[in-house]
Amino acid sequence: MRREARGARRETKRAAETRAPRPAPRASQSGFTIAELITVIAIVGILAAIALPVASFGIRRQKEIELKERLRRITDAIDRYHELRVAPPPNNIKAAPDLTVGEWPKELEELTKPIELNNNKSVRLLRERDLIDPMTGEKEWDTLSTSDDPDRIGSSDKYNIYEVHSKSHALALDGKTHYNEW
Repeated sequence: MRREARGARRETKRAAETRAPRPAPRASQSGFTIAELITVIAIVGILAAIALPVASFGIRRQKEIELKERLRRITDAIDRYHELRVAPPPNNIKAAPDLTVGEWPKELEELTKPIELNNNKSVRLLRERDLIDPMTGEKEWDTLSTSDDPDRIGSSDKYNIYEVHSKSHALALDGKTHYNEW
């Protein structure tokens, strides 16, 4: 029995000697190869190229929604101002010392300031931030007043403002209209 065990040991020893030795792991073999890194960078670049137009489209869509909302707010404030100007006392605007003031606001900034009524109440029709055009980032708007030609696009003489448009001439996402035509 001992002889058989010795023989088996010798055979495994010989088999181990005939096999190729395993190389010891080296520190330089850990990490990524250059091909793997290039592949990962290419995949990330492709995903970014796909995501960027989608993100910019979403941002532009959001600005269009903001523009529509601000135009609606400004128009509502102008209409409310007109209603207060022509309303009978005591719910109308106190008589302004300036006789050139008509039924419409002279400037859009008038809508952001408190307006004194004859019943000793004051009303603010618009917030300051509502006057910022989301397309241009400025407080400038193309306005139409009672003394302007209705078909004219552009700033008016700012006397009795009754209509507002964006100053941006960019094409809207619908591909048909420009923002200054809204």
